[in-house]
Amino acid sequence: MKKTLIAAALILASISASAQEISYALPKTTLTVEVGYAQDIVHAGKYAKYAKDLLNLEVAQGDTIITTINQFKIRPRVEADQTKRYSVNLSGNARPTLLSLTEQGLIAASEGEIKDNGGSRHSSSMLGRQVNYRKPEKLQSAPAVKKTYYEERYIPIVDTLGNTIIDTVLVEVEPIDSLLLEAQEAAGKIKQYRDQRYKILTGDTDASYAGEALGTALAELTKLENELLPLFEGTTETVKARAYFDITPDREGTLAAFALDPARGPVKATKPGPNVFELTIKAEPMTKALPAQQSKKQPAQKIVYLIPAICEITLTDGTEEIMSLRAPIYQLGLESSYPLND
Repeated sequence: MKKTLIAAALILASISASAQEISYALPKTTLTVEVGYAQDIVHAGKYAKYAKDLLNLEVAQGDTIITTINQFKIRPRVEADQTKRYSVNLSGNARPTLLSLTEQGLIAASEGEIKDNGGSRHSSSMLGRQVNYRKPEKLQSAPAVKKTYYEERYIPIVDTLGNTIIDTVLVEVEPIDSLLLEAQEAAGKIKQYRDQRYKILTGDTDASYAGEALGTALAELTKLENELLPLFEGTTETVKARAYFDITPDREGTLAAFALDPARGPVKATKPGPNVFELTIKAEPMTKALPAQQSKKQPAQKIVYLIPAICEITLTDGTEEIMSLRAPIYQLGLESSYPLND
């Protein structure tokens, strides 16, 4: 056991095999929050502002992004705390220890109880559940610049001698809305396709449709209509992604986990606020162990180790609870020590 302990410690400290002094770090827990989400990016149609008047359609008038969070996961990860480093000297009378030196630091557990807490962030050991959390936000587009048009008008004017003369003046006129003309043409075709489809279904046509011919005719009219509708309704593209946020708790209470940005989706948050998801951490009570009776001869060296706090970790959207789990958080626990020498 002593040889195993020395070998593991040497790897941690990166010192030569002949040295007797080793160093180690206490562990700390980092919570990795994984957020799976999709963004529906709605692009407004070219003729969107005429959709209500021409086709009685309620459509988006500007580009819109709707973020749907479909999964939350939380995974505690144990890593070495580089601010809590200790060194000990392994003399000839160093006793075997039940504590284990690992790549995450010194942990109070037997060797068989140490689990691999490193590895990929995509580990299946992460805890979570499927949810649907939608956050629609509208992106404001710049207002269109209105152009002013003028035309010459001829008007008769009677001079002081009673003669009628023709004068010209510039009169502001409404410009021809070429976009409206295009929209009216497209809407007219859509109505025509719908009317033809209705007549075919009701048999109000000169031609007779049956069987395969009926299905082909209806499908063709539907296809033609669907080619024009996006000009009014717009188009939608969906982007799926995952975001990861690491939170290392230094206290109990509420910590910002991440924020939901209207355009970018989940982003890093530094403090609680609007659209911020929060982690609330509450540690179970811990009782310090009673000191054991010690001999007059005090041990020269002790190994410091951590007993983790078992915490209730709750993820909320600032108001409503989304998920919770219990997990050990080392840095919120108690430091203790173990005599190294006989």
